[in-house]
Amino acid sequence: MTDSHLYDADLELQHLYLEVHAERFHYLEMYLEGYYCYRHQLVTRQGKADWTQIFDYAQRSLAAQRVPDRKQLVRLFRLPLSALTGKLKTLIRDDALTYASLAQCLDEHLDYVILTRAEWQQLKAAGLENRMPAGYYQPGTVHYQQTMARFQALSIAF
Repeated sequence: MTDSHLYDADLELQHLYLEVHAERFHYLEMYLEGYYCYRHQLVTRQGKADWTQIFDYAQRSLAAQRVPDRKQLVRLFRLPLSALTGKLKTLIRDDALTYASLAQCLDEHLDYVILTRAEWQQLKAAGLENRMPAGYYQPGTVHYQQTMARFQALSIAF
């Protein structure tokens, strides 16, 4: 990562830290996207975060791999924002929020996937567009803490 991208990623991380520390979770998505783009060097020639590059960088479902038209695809957080926010709230609850713990949490759990519009509709119909299935939170189940659980529950393969 270049010094410029490292600086920009760190700046976004500082924004995220301030928002999480102040428990203003409704602003996170904007900063998460910027952090992700800078962290993975998905930037324009001018050095700005470029969310469109996520379509080329992120893991695609098998069906999405066969779709060349980006307009027919949807990008989603691998772990929905609600679940990611829950992990951040846990850091606050446990009094463990530091720059390092925030960076580690994001590096482990902040990722995108690319789906076809039909797969996205399937997620919406099942009520899993913005949440994880119950098994994700239940120890002893096959989906416990598996970030791909909502896709596996609907047989969306990657």
